[in-house]
Amino acid sequence: MAYEPSKRRKGEELEMELDIRPVMNLMVVLIPLLIASAEFVKLNMIEVNLPPAKTSVGSELDKEKLAKDKEQQKLLRLKLIITDKGIIIGNESGILRDESGEGPTIKKSPDGDYDYAKLREKLIELKKKITGKGFADENRVILSAEPQIQYQVIIRVMDNLQTYVDDENVIRPLFPEVNFSKVLL
Repeated sequence: MAYEPSKRRKGEELEMELDIRPVMNLMVVLIPLLIASAEFVKLNMIEVNLPPAKTSVGSELDKEKLAKDKEQQKLLRLKLIITDKGIIIGNESGILRDESGEGPTIKKSPDGDYDYAKLREKLIELKKKITGKGFADENRVILSAEPQIQYQVIIRVMDNLQTYVDDENVIRPLFPEVNFSKVLL
């Protein structure tokens, strides 16, 4: 059986076109707003260099050649170790000590915060001493932290390693190449 329309229906069907003007007006307002607000959202990144993976691939000649190349290079191998007592600055030949000759290079302040300003001063002083001395890794630092150190402390230390303003008001790189290592105390 075919469908029969109701006889009580008296209204006529109206055909209306869809009015998209309100939607278009909304888009005209939203798109510039989103584009304008996108400029205020910025992400900061600190580039980190991972240590090379140790592999057993390669001949003994390649390993000997790499060892000779490393011996010929003059390397500083600057290390920063963040501990719960303070920040230690050192390299393979020794550790910078504080004024008393004991403990970490930069001790925590009495209220328990790390002294980032003093860290920055020491690193700038060190950078001025090593600049132009022929170190192949004069822009690199190896950063280590004890397991209980908060992530924010590590990031603030890394922020203080990036650049500095020299005596002629020129922005120069301090130690922008950051490598990570385990703490071996």
